[in-house]
This record gives sequence, C-alpha cells and structure tokens, in this order.
Amino acid sequence: MMNLGKIAAVTISTSDLNKMVEVYQEFLRYRVTKSGQITAKESSAWGAENLTNADYVVMQPEKSDDFSFRFIHQPYQSNYIAFKSVGWNAAELIVEDVDGLAVQLENSPFKIIGSPADLSFTKDIRAMQVMGPANEILYLTQFKNKVPEFDSPKPRCSVDQTFIVVLAGKSLDEMQGYFHANFKLPKATVIESRIRSISRVFNFPADTKYKVAALALKDQSMIELDELPKKGNDRLSLDGYLPAGIAMVSFLYYESSEKFKSTYPSKLPNHELRRCSVKRGITNELIELIHS
Repeated sequence: MMNLGKIAAVTISTSDLNKMVEVYQEFLRYRVTKSGQITAKESSAWGAENLTNADYVVMQPEKSDDFSFRFIHQPYQSNYIAFKSVGWNAAELIVEDVDGLAVQLENSPFKIIGSPADLSFTKDIRAMQVMGPANEILYLTQFKNKVPEFDSPKPRCSVDQTFIVVLAGKSLDEMQGYFHANFKLPKATVIESRIRSISRVFNFPADTKYKVAALALKDQSMIELDELPKKGNDRLSLDGYLPAGIAMVSFLYYESSEKFKSTYPSKLPNHELRRCSVKRGITNELIELIHS
C-alpha cells in the first residue's frame, strides 16, 4: 500500500518575507495563520543549520486550512533559475477561474510566464504559469469539467491548495524508481507533454515535448515528474541554507515514525502534535514526512 498522502505544505525560501506576505495576500487572497522562528531541530533535520532562529511565516488559502505555504527568510541566491536545475520546481494550485485570475495578475509582482491555455492532452483542464517574488513557479489550474483519470480536489475559494508538486530530474526512470521503492507509489505511464516553463529557460521551441509522469498519491494529491533536457543542472544552495525557490515539500505519511531515529515536532498549523522526518530524494530534493 502506498504510504504518501496529501501535500500539506510547500516551503519557499525568500530574502523578503514581507513582500511574500503582501503579494500572496493581495493577489492570491492567502492569509497569515502563523509566524515564528525555525528551531535547531528543524534546521538540523533539513541540513540547513544556518536557519536556526530564522523567521518564517505560514499562509493558507482564504477559505481552507489543510494546505500551507511556509516562507522562510534566508539570503538571496542570485544563480537560481527555476526549471534550469533538478529538484522541486513548481507548485500547482487548484483555482476557480484561471482567465479571471490572469487579468488580476497582469500588473502584479507575479510575472506571467505562460498565459492561460488548455492542456495539450485535454481541453477540460486550463492552466497558466506565473513566477513569484522568490523566483518560485506556480501553476494555476482550473478544471472546466471533471476529468475521469484525475482525482482532483474542488476549489473552495478563488485560489485554493497545492494539489500537485513538480519535481524535475535528469532521469524519469530513476525518479519513478525512487518513489516506488521508498513510498510504494505505483509507477505511472510516461507521456510526452509540452512544458512551457522548461522550454522558456532552455530557449527551446514552445511546442517542444518532454517526458512526464504523474504519480498519484492518497488524498487527491500528485507528484508530476518532468525529465529535463541533458543540459539541466544540479540544484545548488548556499552552504547551510535551503535550496532557493521551492525548497521542500511536506506530505502526510501513513507509516510509523519509529523507523526514523531523528524526528522533530511539526510546527505547521493543524499538525502541531505530529512528528516529522526528512528524506532526500534521488535529485537531492527535500521531502518532509508528517507522520499521521
């Protein structure tokens, strides 16, 4: 039985916490539900010792509380370009009206890097891509009709939770193998799909297709695996800090924490009584497990 469930949080490192709060509040209607300092236990588990006592802010959607963005303050990393390197590269949020959102975001600090368009394999899903103030990439996705092969959540407000996270790597087979071996996730069919975010940074034609697989988790969540071109880089981070952009993804984990020697208490809203542990994936991505 697969043991990886809901995407509970996406952690983004930023050199300007106030800007993140303002922008997510004003344009995505997210609200601050918690703030504080990173503990030594957390920073040590994440391999980011320099973040002990660093400020963080947690924001949640306007009308739901089962997903959080956690923004953590750390120095700016000038060499980070999303989708140029492996690791967590994007968070996909379910929204009510993607075209309406595009109009609202036109003159905002969110840079539209892909205007609303129907997906190449179905007209029932329409999405746009934006880059936020910390160079994080968000996909904003609307389901016009129920798509049988996708068990997607319904949006409860204009911009709701992250239901898919995007992991880029150099070998799709290796990424699938890792999640299958470590979390019992069934391997997914590999398809070829247009990914504008990748083509943009590598200066490839917009209609270039890449190998993609969507791993289904419990709780209506997914991990999209994208295979980068050969020129893709390893993800660099400043010594003692988290990776730039989307640094870590937290999932509900349906297995005992006893196997994990070093656990620490979760500080995320609604999960404060749970234990957490961290694994590093095949692309060195940080996977935070919230033991349920």
